[in-house]
Amino acid sequence: MKKNEKYGVLLLGGHRTHQENYAQLFAQDARCRLIAFADEPDAPSERIELARSLADALNLPFIPDLGEALARDDIHIVSLCTEVERRGPVGAKCAEAGKHVYLDKPMALNPEHANQIVAAVARSGVRSQMFSNIHSAWAQTIKHVLDSGRIGELQAIHCDVLFAKGHPGSAPVGQKRIEKSPVERYSFMEAKREMFDVGVYAVSLVNWLTRKQARTVFGATANYFFKEHRACDIEDFGALILTLDGGMTATIVGGRYGWQSHAQGGVKKVILVGSEQTLIFDAFANRLEVFAAEPAFEPPSPHPLDPMGMWSSTQAELKVQPKQQWVDIDRSDDGPREFSAFVDCIENGVESEMNAEFAAHSVEIISAGYRSAANRQVISLS
Repeated sequence: MKKNEKYGVLLLGGHRTHQENYAQLFAQDARCRLIAFADEPDAPSERIELARSLADALNLPFIPDLGEALARDDIHIVSLCTEVERRGPVGAKCAEAGKHVYLDKPMALNPEHANQIVAAVARSGVRSQMFSNIHSAWAQTIKHVLDSGRIGELQAIHCDVLFAKGHPGSAPVGQKRIEKSPVERYSFMEAKREMFDVGVYAVSLVNWLTRKQARTVFGATANYFFKEHRACDIEDFGALILTLDGGMTATIVGGRYGWQSHAQGGVKKVILVGSEQTLIFDAFANRLEVFAAEPAFEPPSPHPLDPMGMWSSTQAELKVQPKQQWVDIDRSDDGPREFSAFVDCIENGVESEMNAEFAAHSVEIISAGYRSAANRQVISLS
């Protein structure tokens, strides 16, 4: 790369993916330049159309052959938001081409696919990073307190991450869903596997805070809230109990529970149990609460292509109004901080704290959680 040249970013994925946000965040970094969208020639036609649509919206070209795009010298970074089912092979192909890879979460459908990316990154020597919460002000505060030794020796940790989107109350009552394993599909138009989609935040945060490998996993999944998840035969809620190296215990809850279940985006909490103190960290603790003579938040009508309210574009179509009762104080820079940290790693030739190898353990843990939920047994990890 020439001196003073910007990092060229290739975008994979389109509308109704997180690329709607990631593209903008890369563009905000003065060291980066968006080059084009691309995909594999045999990608699902719907995905290609969604990529072309977002490319047009951002006034960028679409390259129909990913191999052709990866051969370009002006592309240095790939932002990977294809369907989870394709991320392993596609991510490995991008790394093998010598491109730094920014990975949407979860990075892959299963450990085998995750390890394809890990191996390719190791062979090529490129940088990689999976989207997570670790660069948020909330997570950095937890890490600072933990590293200070204030709580003594960490003995146990709990993490809740729940998304306050979707219209709950429609799941059939009294019909217990039975988990199946292995997981063969993640992507559905109307819903996602929430222990994976949301739980990955909690699992990766616990991994990052403890820096310990999980040795046993016990998991449970359920369909408490949404008929959309039931129709797809996937869970809207999951919980994990982990035994980490040294006997430390970690418990994790992840799921989606409806627009009006929380005054902001949903619960994000970590509890550290130490030998000297137990501390609770709430991502929304630093807030202003507003009481005014104005209408209360009204959930939007379900979008036919996005009833869970997952995507920025569909929320914009519905003119979703922000929740106004709580005003966040210190979260405005979380997104830019995440992406600038990745570019910092590239510039400085250092590994990301959430690189592919580290993030792959989250995929391993959650996949084991699904096996545990299906078999009702504790799963041992090597």
